[in-house]
Amino acid sequence: MKHDWTTAEAWSKTGAVLLASTALYAAFCVFCVLVLPVRTSVGLAVGALVGVPLWIAAMCYAVLARTPLRAWLILTGLTLFFAGGTAVAVVVT
Repeated sequence: MKHDWTTAEAWSKTGAVLLASTALYAAFCVFCVLVLPVRTSVGLAVGALVGVPLWIAAMCYAVLARTPLRAWLILTGLTLFFAGGTAVAVVVT
């Protein structure tokens, strides 16, 4: 792991930790509520409980990624995956 980040790298990784990981957590929770074949309250509980370790892992990945761009791309890609799955589920039902 690189320990001598530039100011821009530090700010970008911090932004990925705060924004991209939180967006991933929210998209995952909504995905669980709308896609899982259970009641809404159960889907919300599953999304919130399983989403917390996912959120922590996403924050760790954002800090440990080789470059800030890679952190943003991976986390944004996963967020779009869950958001797309949610959109497909809404359209199908």
